Amino acid sequence: MSETGRHESARAMAHHYLTREEGGAGGYAVRTGLVLLIAISVTTAILKSVPHIGREHGQLLDIVLLFTSVGFAAEYLLRIWIAPDNAGAAGATRERLRYVFSLPGLVDLVAAIPFALAPHVGLNLDWLDIVPIFKLLRHTAAFQFMVEAVYSERRVLWSAAVLMLALLVFQSSLVYYFEREAQPDKYGSIPAAMWWGIITLTTVGYGDVTPITLWGRIAGGITAVMGLCMFAIPVGIIASAFIEAVRRREFVDTWNLVAKVPLFRTLDAARIAAVAGVLRARRAERGERLIRKGDHADSMYFIVSGEVEIDQENSAAKGRLAAGDFFGEIALIADRTRTATITAQSPCKLLVLHKDDFDSFMQSHPDLQDAVRVAAKKRLEEIAGG
Repeated sequence: MSETGRHESARAMAHHYLTREEGGAGGYAVRTGLVLLIAISVTTAILKSVPHIGREHGQLLDIVLLFTSVGFAAEYLLRIWIAPDNAGAAGATRERLRYVFSLPGLVDLVAAIPFALAPHVGLNLDWLDIVPIFKLLRHTAAFQFMVEAVYSERRVLWSAAVLMLALLVFQSSLVYYFEREAQPDKYGSIPAAMWWGIITLTTVGYGDVTPITLWGRIAGGITAVMGLCMFAIPVGIIASAFIEAVRRREFVDTWNLVAKVPLFRTLDAARIAAVAGVLRARRAERGERLIRKGDHADSMYFIVSGEVEIDQENSAAKGRLAAGDFFGEIALIADRTRTATITAQSPCKLLVLHKDDFDSFMQSHPDLQDAVRVAAKKRLEEIAGG
């Protein structure tokens, strides 16, 4: 292999470990190490803010922060290097610049700067030591779902925001006119009254600014009730969109699992989606036996997460399957017993396609029977030949 080929191969491997959830044991170790580094950095910054800990162990804590900054700097440079391997990359330089100026890239850059050295040059930037907490968002699927939910409902949320802004200005102005003479120090202007409006509309109610006139209190009560109603709208929208984003992601993952099965490769996207719709979720604990050799075959399994061990018949070797793999598809097309024992090696999340559900699906889609029958015959021939 040429020097360029080795370089690209190494970059592709690094990209796989850093960015793919299914990167295997190596990818899991890399991501776990990064999360641990973030935890150490943030915990150190928090401890440094405690006066007596900061005074007694400040030098040690600064050394730890420098160590984590070096780790973040290495990650930052590595992510710049692997950027050309991103999906849909339009060129090495352009993709690297896109990462550098993206929000995750800027967070990575700030985290990589050793602000623990700032006091030695007369700067007070220790408040930036807590920035690495935002690096956790890259490793959190919930944050990605939230961003997707907000983006998908951005027009409705913008309309709700405009409505709430109008309500804030109106109610704050109303209370200003009622309270300006009674409390000129607290309601001396509409902008000053808007602090009360924000606190009341959000139903926080600090109590530092409260109306004392009759009409002011009436307006305050109405504002509190309207705040309950108005803020429920965007919260409900985001919650609904969040759940939908999670379902879409799960559906895409399930669709990809089904599409990998040789038995279903000839089906179109809609048919594969229909097969995915009859799958049933199942969890297995470590050591649980999923399939026993000699049992009647009545279902196939898709591995969403975790790992299983295969004890083949008449073989001393044992194989393993991990997330994205499947097993037992022959049970859907042939009446035979299991030829291997399969045991969960870690907690597993599985999707199960039972033979009864599959048969019912085929009866409701008679136009697919010929295509599946041909694929089944080919699959059996492959197994017999292997």
